[in-house]
Amino acid sequence: MAENTTDKHNPLVSVQEFPDDGKLQIIHGYGGGQFRIAGQTCNGAQFVLPRLTLDWQITSLADVTANAIAEMLATAAGKNTGILEGQDGQMTELVILGVGARADSHLPELAQALKAQNIRLEVMTTAAACRTWNVLLTEGRSAAVGLLPVD
Repeated sequence: MAENTTDKHNPLVSVQEFPDDGKLQIIHGYGGGQFRIAGQTCNGAQFVLPRLTLDWQITSLADVTANAIAEMLATAAGKNTGILEGQDGQMTELVILGVGARADSHLPELAQALKAQNIRLEVMTTAAACRTWNVLLTEGRSAAVGLLPVD
């Protein structure tokens, strides 16, 4: 259901407005083992939240554990108390995991371990994760994305 707006029309879709401070972590590109995030080049795996990008010290999918994800969320929380909240004030409840060029598994054990912490996991290729992240970001969703690089 659309919300009424101040310009006296009732749109079918409301567009989220964001402060123009240049801090939103939009993913502009990926490849060659790098990412282009919010105008910066980042090498290797990255863990991205709406207003913070962190180097993620993993080198393969085997390194991705519930503890590794929880550590990144805790690190982000330590850098800024509001960093894990979406536009609606909700804490991060969704982690998108970009696993490289192929997503051969939905990682059920990892998903179950995160579910016990009230975090949903979505596993997809890194390309799909980058696109999905940008959509979630513009919707103001409380989410994070972990990205393994692709060549």
